Amino acid sequence: MSYTVEVKESLCRKNSNICCKKAELYGFLLFSGVFSRSRITFRSENSFIIKRYEDIFRHLQFSNYIKNEKNNKITTYNVEIDAEHTDKLISKIGDVSVNSPLRIDYSAFENECCPGAFLRGVFLGAGFISAPNKSYHLEIRTGHQMLADDLIRFGEEYGIHLKSVLRKGVRVLYLKSSDSIRDFLAFIGASSSVFDFINAEFEKNLKNNVNRAVNCENANIEKSIAASQKQIKAINRLKKKGYINVPQDLVSLAETRLAYPDDTLEELGKKMTPSLSKSGVAHRMKKLIELTKKR
Repeated sequence: MSYTVEVKESLCRKNSNICCKKAELYGFLLFSGVFSRSRITFRSENSFIIKRYEDIFRHLQFSNYIKNEKNNKITTYNVEIDAEHTDKLISKIGDVSVNSPLRIDYSAFENECCPGAFLRGVFLGAGFISAPNKSYHLEIRTGHQMLADDLIRFGEEYGIHLKSVLRKGVRVLYLKSSDSIRDFLAFIGASSSVFDFINAEFEKNLKNNVNRAVNCENANIEKSIAASQKQIKAINRLKKKGYINVPQDLVSLAETRLAYPDDTLEELGKKMTPSLSKSGVAHRMKKLIELTKKR
């Protein structure tokens, strides 16, 4: 099951009052198929979507539709309302305009809860969403240019900032950030999906932090190895000449470094007698390296 289907199936289990059922049906019909006074049709490969709108038809006491089922490799369900009954269904939704070009008629929103239901219907009819563990991407498609512009303005009113691109004559409205998709999902009532994105973002941030820490540690290790090799090279030059004129405290440090080539400066300091701080070891090591430059 794709993540889009998972989200839509969850939305189709959501209960709503009659005003929101009308607003959701209106959004669905505007974006899912043909919506005109002469003909209304929609189709879906998901039986739960067809069942949801059949249930809404029953709540609106509307039964004048035909449902067909096509069985090829993928079962497709088609619903059609002919010209004789389209006005009846439209009147059930409300006193909305169904003229060409299609536009969003705000008279369909009876109460403050209705805009969220409307956008839920839009998403159920024409929406796609990627699984959050793969990418952040949500889109809505429509072949109606002015309807797309209306939906962008509609979204802006509710803090949902849809962007738009034209693909083969079809307007694709999309969101590509976790925050914006979460706002969209919360607005349409997909609360469980909101948590999917919160969890995915947390896991990605945790993974990124771990990777940064590992990379930093690796960089520090490489830096320490390079420094150790430089120190050993300098010490070997001094030792080859018998540590002539090298103070005993520096000789002691030099021999400790040769014995423990992989130790950090802090670890070397603890092995000295008496022990030295990291800065103390660094200071003496600097003196050893300076001595090699003079010889």
